[in-house]
Amino acid sequence: MKTSRLLSVSVIYLLIGISGILSFYFIPLESVLLKFLIADLVMTLVTFACSLWKKNSSVYDAYWSVIPFYFIVGWIYLFASYWSFSQWLMAVVISCWSWRLTINWFRSWPGWEHEDWRYVDFRKSLGKHFQWMNFFGIHLYPTLIVFLSCSGLFWLFENQDHVLSSLAISGAIIASIGVLLEFFADNTLFEYRKRKNKIPGEVLREGLWGYVRHPNYLGEMLFWVGVAISGLSAGAPYWTLLGAIGMIAMFLFASIPMKEKRMLNSRPEAFKKYQEAVPKIIPRFRK
Repeated sequence: MKTSRLLSVSVIYLLIGISGILSFYFIPLESVLLKFLIADLVMTLVTFACSLWKKNSSVYDAYWSVIPFYFIVGWIYLFASYWSFSQWLMAVVISCWSWRLTINWFRSWPGWEHEDWRYVDFRKSLGKHFQWMNFFGIHLYPTLIVFLSCSGLFWLFENQDHVLSSLAISGAIIASIGVLLEFFADNTLFEYRKRKNKIPGEVLREGLWGYVRHPNYLGEMLFWVGVAISGLSAGAPYWTLLGAIGMIAMFLFASIPMKEKRMLNSRPEAFKKYQEAVPKIIPRFRK
């Protein structure tokens, strides 16, 4: 069963990748950034088509983490012959983020019978208008915000004279801290969900979850801030910071409030106490 799930998802993302490669090479544009963007949009359309075929918008869930690694592969193919240590360092950090997040998604995914609870809520509340949200909100917007967040990397990976600087080191360190926070937070959450003796209505407060209510989102925000700083270290324009700013806004004003509302509805007493004791996003280094 698990092998079948893995095979079906792998085939879908292989087709998505092939569609991106074909569009990159056969759509005539001079700018590498624009060629990547068009390829990204084509892959999003293929992903959307697959979500309609599967009647499940969670086809898109892995896209968030897979596409930046697709980009890394493309940048290596195009530019790696003249990369310095700092460029390889950031490529490794992004690859670790991508593979870790993708593996965490897969090990927690029960199969095509499951769809992200947010998408289920949208289906119920929007009815026949759901497909507009499906395309623009679930597929297109995340694609654009991730691409914008990666935009500074075009200056980093295309730069033939990039040298290791304090700004480049800072970006790599901040992004790496984000990856590590997500790694430990998601592992704790995964083990907690597998636990058989959970008390009904309890809230996870172990590990990083005892210091901050959303350590995984904190890690994600730090990762994208680190990516943006790495771009600046290579001379990327300041507008490339809009991606990281948009990410932070999305988590603070959409993802976290939706999650907290769901937790309050499912376990009101325990989560209310958790909110009072543990900060939302800035860690308190005393439980």
